[in-house]
Amino acid sequence: MKSKKGAIELSMTTIIVIVIGITLLTLGITWVKNSMGDVMDLTDSAFAMSDQELENLFSDSTDLLKIVPGTIEMGTGDSAMVGVIFYNLESETLDFVAKVKQIENGIDLDCKFADTLTDTSLPFSLNSGADAVMKLRVATLPTTTLGPGGCIIELTTPGTVQTSYQRTKSLMVEIEP
Repeated sequence: MKSKKGAIELSMTTIIVIVIGITLLTLGITWVKNSMGDVMDLTDSAFAMSDQELENLFSDSTDLLKIVPGTIEMGTGDSAMVGVIFYNLESETLDFVAKVKQIENGIDLDCKFADTLTDTSLPFSLNSGADAVMKLRVATLPTTTLGPGGCIIELTTPGTVQTSYQRTKSLMVEIEP
């Protein structure tokens, strides 16, 4: 009689363990499914935001140049690359040269174009409506003073071409410890 009672208790324990296991498995699968749905929603919204930012970046037709990002934070002894986008908004092909200089406010920054490692870019031509992208390298020394600084990028056209568009942009750099 004892062995039959033990067998019934063992089979009841087995059934309870199986029911709890199936319940936990169902809850786990539901949680993973909901989490994946949330991740997909976040991914979709991130792509939508990036598409909107790209559209905003390229839709502004009043600037000959843009700096992306327009503000950066750096530590002392660090360096960063920034994108500079040039546009030809005129009706003819134009030749351009870009120059960069440090904003004079006591903050020691090194602003150089990545293609030349100098403060002047290589000359480039842009057809009407075309754009060009260059990289600007900004570096600080370990002894650079903390605080706000920056670089000014100026776009020049050799000759006497007159435009009503803004030809300079500033990159703001916040030096932090």
